[in-house]
Amino acid sequence: MRSPSRTSGTLVEIENNRISNQARRLHFKRSSSWADLPQELLEIISRSLNIVDYQNLGRVCRSWRLFYSEFKQSFLTSHSPLIVYSSARAKKYCHFFDIATRMKYKTKLPRYLCNFKFCLGVSSGYLIMLSLKKKDVSRALWVINPFTGHQIQFPCMPRPPHINDCSDAGIFRSIFASFGSQGQEFLIMILYKHGSSLQFCTSRDNKWKEFHYINKGWRLLDIVVFDGRIYALDSNFQIGIFNLRSCDLRFLELKFAPRLCSYYDKWIRLVTSNDQLFVVDPSVLYRIDLSRMEWVKVYNLSDQALFHGYDDMMCSKVINPSKWGGQTNYTYGLFFDSKRCSLYSFNREEPQNAIAIDVLRNGDYSWYASPKMYSWYFLHQSNGIDNVRDD
Repeated sequence: MRSPSRTSGTLVEIENNRISNQARRLHFKRSSSWADLPQELLEIISRSLNIVDYQNLGRVCRSWRLFYSEFKQSFLTSHSPLIVYSSARAKKYCHFFDIATRMKYKTKLPRYLCNFKFCLGVSSGYLIMLSLKKKDVSRALWVINPFTGHQIQFPCMPRPPHINDCSDAGIFRSIFASFGSQGQEFLIMILYKHGSSLQFCTSRDNKWKEFHYINKGWRLLDIVVFDGRIYALDSNFQIGIFNLRSCDLRFLELKFAPRLCSYYDKWIRLVTSNDQLFVVDPSVLYRIDLSRMEWVKVYNLSDQALFHGYDDMMCSKVINPSKWGGQTNYTYGLFFDSKRCSLYSFNREEPQNAIAIDVLRNGDYSWYASPKMYSWYFLHQSNGIDNVRDD
């Protein structure tokens, strides 16, 4: 496994390649008067900054850097979700679209990823990329954080997906997490839904292992890290905990399990948010109450909103959108084909007048090409990695 690097892949520019007005102000002479600004004033300044300008704020001087580090997670949590996108024609960049401000950012991919074939998923703020060099038929997995530049290469999978499979939306689920009590090791797990095994690799062993479930009468639909464990959902809508040491899956005995829509099972997701575990099907949200070991149907999101992707590797979350002026008790649906975000009330008894946010810009025809990457990206996840306990 190649050692991590922090020199490439960081999100450092706005799409139009011009420094914004806020960023220009931060490039003024770094006099002591700027360094001595009170924290209250820095908080006011930071509220008006976009993500690129906030990163620049941390580079002005030592006192601003300390402020940046202390309040970074709060800033990221209050930021609206992004849509990460890369078309089939893209070779050097992937793009980010802010649904609140309509701003578009881009990050330059590391040289060895400029011809990546597909993004297998987004996990813990990391993009999991399948790379295929022009003169090399071997495949490699790269895991990269586009905001910090942290990147890791894992060895080739024993059963890598065919490139033709990458055009079929909704067949990959993936996990990237730290591993063990110290959090110094890393884990990658790939679920290929058309296959019959779950493949995973830890940096400790640097070897891929497989959990086979052929001829078991079910197949896995999704995997997620929650409360230090790996949870899996199968096609019989059972939820289980996967043990890395014994390489087995133990199903939970949950009451009131519903019969979900199996025809659209590629849209069914396990979702972790606010220290809770959810199951999202195309039209219904369930909370898994592990204290009472039962499924609970959610009828009202209150001050929360559901961000859901209906195809491909689109991760989903239940978060509070009021921090950036979003609609509460709404569903934000991201569709693979339409290149737009649709908003509609979570309360099915209300009139469903969908609100559309176009991700495409006028004249930006490159976005009409089949995407290699199209997913929600939640900024607060880029500042930390989910941990899987070694027990």
